[in-house]
Formats: sequence, structure tokens, C-alpha cells
Amino acid sequence: MRLDVRDLEPPQPMIKIVQALEKLQKGEVLEVLGSRPFVYLLPKLSEMGYEYELKETEEGFLLRIWRSDKTEPLEKEEVACAKELEFEITEETNVGELLKRVPEALDVLIKYGFTPLKNPILRKILPHTVTLGQAKRIRRMSDEKFLQMLEDLRKLIRE
Repeated sequence: MRLDVRDLEPPQPMIKIVQALEKLQKGEVLEVLGSRPFVYLLPKLSEMGYEYELKETEEGFLLRIWRSDKTEPLEKEEVACAKELEFEITEETNVGELLKRVPEALDVLIKYGFTPLKNPILRKILPHTVTLGQAKRIRRMSDEKFLQMLEDLRKLIRE
């Protein structure tokens, strides 16, 4: 299987890669051609037990990914960490850090249209590369709706 994600805007490359990984069978190799070296994805692939090889070519960066004996089942969720009361939720808040500290935030984010987060693999990879403000721009969310979402998220850490 081969994907070319060179012309896609973030977070689309990650989404396409994760969708392809869900279909990847043992013994198959996913080849992904990108314009950047996949720095956020590689540690997550290792955590999930995938093996990979990255080479820079004339066309861009070629990432080859395959399942290993250690690859986790895709439906397995990460264990959520406890909330920290001093955690402030702002436009600069990293979505991955938010989900780690406040697992209940997932339902709020999905309610406001961040539906790729329903996918457990995307939750392991994508949120760590995006702030709430960046996610707002990606989703083309209005300022009013964004402020309401921030308020709903802040209520979670006050409870």
C-alpha cells in the first residue's frame, strides 16, 4: 500500500496514515511519501509497536511502516492520567496534553466537531501535534463557538 501525503495540510497526512494503518495486515508494508520527516508520528509508531524505516529521497521523505509481533491492537486505548487542578485551558493548550490530563475533554471536543478524535489511533498521534487554537482554525470554528467550547472544557476541571 502506498500513500502520497506531500500536498496535504495538517492534520490530513496523519489522518490518512492512521486510516491506512487500520487496514494494514501482518506482512504488509505501508509506504508513505511526505514532504516532511514525520517527526511527531515516529515516536507514536514505536509506542504502538510498529516498525518503520525512514529515508530521504529525491521525491521527499519515504516512510515504510509494518506491523511487528509487538503491535498493539488498534482498539486499545491509552490509560488516561489524572487531572491536575492547576491546568489552564487556553487557545495555546495542546490537545494531547488536554486529553491526557482531562480524559472527559474527549466528549466535549467531539461534540464541537473534532470527530477524528473518535478514532483511538488518531487520539494517540494527532492531538500531540495540535493546539486548541490550531484545531479551531482547521475546523473553521467561529470565535463564539470556540469560546463556548473553552468554557465547557474549563467546567470539567472545576468539577
